[in-house]
Amino acid sequence: MRRAMINCNQVQTEVISEGRWIEEDPLPHSSKNIVLVITGNPGIPRFYEGFIKTLKSRLTSSDIPVWVVGHAGHVQPPENLDIAMPSDQKWAECYGLTAQVQHKAEFIKRYIPENAHLHLIGHSIGAWCVLKLLKDNDIDKRIRKCYLLFPTIEYMADTPNGIFFKTFVSHMAPILIFLSWIFTTMFPVTLQTFMIRTFGLFFGIPDRSVRAVREMLDPRVLSRIINLAKEEIKYVKEADHETISKHADKLWLYYGAKDGWAPVKYYKAIISKHPGLNAQLCQRGFQHTFVLKDDVDMGHIISDLINEDSAH
Repeated sequence: MRRAMINCNQVQTEVISEGRWIEEDPLPHSSKNIVLVITGNPGIPRFYEGFIKTLKSRLTSSDIPVWVVGHAGHVQPPENLDIAMPSDQKWAECYGLTAQVQHKAEFIKRYIPENAHLHLIGHSIGAWCVLKLLKDNDIDKRIRKCYLLFPTIEYMADTPNGIFFKTFVSHMAPILIFLSWIFTTMFPVTLQTFMIRTFGLFFGIPDRSVRAVREMLDPRVLSRIINLAKEEIKYVKEADHETISKHADKLWLYYGAKDGWAPVKYYKAIISKHPGLNAQLCQRGFQHTFVLKDDVDMGHIISDLINEDSAH
């Protein structure tokens, strides 16, 4: 696995890869297939390590790279690199919901060859980004298949988690960010790790995700995560039925049976509106935050689908 920060849409952005790195030229005989994961919110690639390790290990073609691109501003560059990030005054241009789509579009156009077969995985708000990217003809022609996992593509404000976010989290945001500042500046890393591990025992955060949680609790990052969520609640309204209809043959959707961000009624509504759409309802109890506990099983499911698709 390789990890690095790249400049994308003016923002230093973390990317991780299994297999060929994004800036390496493919070998002459290698597959044209590329797998790209667009994260949910928080958009911290480290959360997806187990998922892409499993996915890569099960792909029948060993030369298919698997990449994860984080959201702009969701991983702070290491202090010793002295890399300036755009200020939050450039929010709409660099960090907002529309900017995140532009950010992924720039990444794809720069690193995915025009003749590639792109398998695009969008998790949560990443699924909403995928539908937006399909509207770009330049990107659409690269895309072979889209796998939308626990997709938050409609009416987020009306979901149980959306209501909780609006009534509690958004109002508590300044306090939460202040507490994160105390946590990250006053406590040594060893104590931070111990506290996250202890907290994680009660909230299902595995040891392997402790570093990702520490990255998330950087107050600058946490502020951007919360502000992006506010925009999601505000702007993710009716599903883009036109795009879903037009690209139904490229779409595969996976809904949770108990998902506070994408309830079962949204699954029922989407298959009612689009009867031919390949949408599945999870029968195995996977959580919306599948990367914490169900990443290996989810990696098995998606790798099998990609293998099947690549064989045709």
